[in-house]
Amino acid sequence: MSTDTSASDRHFAADGNIYEADGTVVGTYQLDEHGHLASTSTDEDGDGRVDTVVADTDHDGTFETGVVDTNADGYGETVMMDTDNDGDFDTAAIDTDADGTFETVRTDPDGFA
Repeated sequence: MSTDTSASDRHFAADGNIYEADGTVVGTYQLDEHGHLASTSTDEDGDGRVDTVVADTDHDGTFETGVVDTNADGYGETVMMDTDNDGDFDTAAIDTDADGTFETVRTDPDGFA
């Protein structure tokens, strides 16, 4: 994603896709049964594989999970979770060497700044 891209450069269409301003599909989204945003997934580098996913797993209006493929290998190296459902991400796991195991796992009950 370019550094000059802002949220206004993208839009959510009724077909479930997320579009760049130029019409390029960059991801998808899903709504819950009440019409609220439940999850998004995007292909930020355009290689055809999902790079980011965020989800509101309990449908309370805040995202409880986030996964990012930081090195474009098709696997999520960074995972963030709100495990106590207070609206802040408080658990993180990072696969620093991209071997499929998380070398760093941190928890902060007050949430990460």
